[in-house]
Amino acid sequence: MISISNLLLRWVSELGGGKVTDLRARILRTARSRGLEIRDGAEGRWIRDVSALGHLDVDWRRGIWSIAPPTLTRLPYSDGLALIIGRRTVADERAVEAAENEWAIVHQVMNEVAEGDIPVPDSLLVQYDSPDELPQSATAAGFSFTPCAALQMFDLLPDLEQGDEAAPPAPGNIHTIQRYDLGERSYLPAASYNEDGLYRWRSSDWSRLVQVRRGTRWLSTEHEYGVYLELARLRRGVMRWRPESGTGRERVGTFFVDWGAPLPPLHARAVVLCTGLHPCFSDLAQTVRYDNVPLAAAERLARSLQQELEVLQPKSAPGKAK
Repeated sequence: MISISNLLLRWVSELGGGKVTDLRARILRTARSRGLEIRDGAEGRWIRDVSALGHLDVDWRRGIWSIAPPTLTRLPYSDGLALIIGRRTVADERAVEAAENEWAIVHQVMNEVAEGDIPVPDSLLVQYDSPDELPQSATAAGFSFTPCAALQMFDLLPDLEQGDEAAPPAPGNIHTIQRYDLGERSYLPAASYNEDGLYRWRSSDWSRLVQVRRGTRWLSTEHEYGVYLELARLRRGVMRWRPESGTGRERVGTFFVDWGAPLPPLHARAVVLCTGLHPCFSDLAQTVRYDNVPLAAAERLARSLQQELEVLQPKSAPGKAK
């Protein structure tokens, strides 16, 4: 029987697109019908996670989504390993099976998620012999081909900027105002909103508004960008990178981001597509870990969010003195 994680991807692939609000409701209903015990907001995190894995394209401002086209792409600095992302209908699954019978070795890798979250689809990693044959092989399967989607996305990352000026909270909505606390990593009720910071509240139609205050100005933003605007204002760093210790692997490493500083959607997709796998979460270190990230790419991502990347020393190999 197909797992709920892959069933959900098949379903959204067949659906094709629609409103984010409708998708959230149907994802939540399906998860509960399968008896999953999930935390608040799990359906929204599922959409963000599946988008980061390259399967969904989401326009959060307009509230619409669409399935991404099925695409074969190489992983950065991973000779002989590629990734299939995007649409995964029954027909697409058959095309993958045909490729496996003819030329590819396909590894279906289960992604782990935090307790209380909705499982995300398995990743499809593809071993190949010749990179020169990949475009033709992708076309034969009915897929698009991109040489390296991850590295292309790093080049396209938008720089962090303040949003357009917006109206301050209306008197009737003051009781809903919350301010983001970087230490608590959450929004807390605000006794006042006279200081610079990241705020959210409910509008007259009960939709959620997120804005930053700078002096007397209110500026529209989205939560992830607002967090990094606050980190930049307070000059706090939340990003680190450690090179791999293997010979010839110094150009790539592990990228760490502290909890409470979620990457914006495009930034998250860029680092996730370096492996094609869901990132790892460390309860002990309270970080999110992304593997196989080139140093130049990590530096580009950090600069785009006004962060100073801290480069760590590589871990000592087993048996070597530290």
